[in-house]
Amino acid sequence: MAFKKRTIIKISLTVLTFLVLLLVFGYYNLCAKYDLLVDQSNIESKLLQNQFDEILKKYDSLNLVIEKNEVAEVEKVVVAAQENKAHFLSTTWDINHENKSLEYKINLLKSKINEDSNEIIKINTILTQNKKELAELVSHKKNEYVGRHENLNAINLNARGVKILSDLYSKNREGKIQQIRVCFTLEGNEFVRNGNKQLYVQVVNPKNQIISVKDTHLETNNLKLTYSAKTEAMYTKKDLDVCTYVDLEADKTIKGKYIINVYNSFCKIGSTIFEYE
Repeated sequence: MAFKKRTIIKISLTVLTFLVLLLVFGYYNLCAKYDLLVDQSNIESKLLQNQFDEILKKYDSLNLVIEKNEVAEVEKVVVAAQENKAHFLSTTWDINHENKSLEYKINLLKSKINEDSNEIIKINTILTQNKKELAELVSHKKNEYVGRHENLNAINLNARGVKILSDLYSKNREGKIQQIRVCFTLEGNEFVRNGNKQLYVQVVNPKNQIISVKDTHLETNNLKLTYSAKTEAMYTKKDLDVCTYVDLEADKTIKGKYIINVYNSFCKIGSTIFEYE
């Protein structure tokens, strides 16, 4: 889940960065177009200035034209001057209108870039928080993994009843069992330290009574563990087979299902069911 979340954030950041670059490119493109229009306006202004210079020259020659009774020519010059003036005013208005439109678009793009920049800042803040949360989750998961695997684990746990024959010549096979043989394997684990391990077997009969011939128990602070048998094993981080016998109490030995628990100190490391028929 953390990996998926980090991937979604990276994709979102990439898309937003691409949009910002696109907006910046559009902004500079509009600026270039604006500069081009300004240059064109300057060129047209120079052309109009030249036309006005021509008009002034023609006006200088009006006296000669009037003297020669060329009134029609004067009227043509005046009409041409008026047309040139109207064209100049129209061109100037169009340029100013287009410049205002470009300026509006530029301001709009600037505003959009500022908004996107603020959004990117927010996303970076969220990304930083998510990275911190992810690091905490990873650290917690690692600690949980180590904590879960630093304890012993009893696997292949099995139990069977044992009858002790006191007379070699009288084999009463219908009598009650006197012991339960419990075997299991301590699973190899690199997180568990080597050394001698104290193992406790607890047998609970069908009436939920703990079988303990000598009422043996393990106690520390407010914890108490009553067990049926105790054994030791030298552990070396590798699979280790262990077997032990549990003496039964006659008055607590009845037919039914028995719960067999295996403890290392107060930590239960395995459990199974033994059915006595």
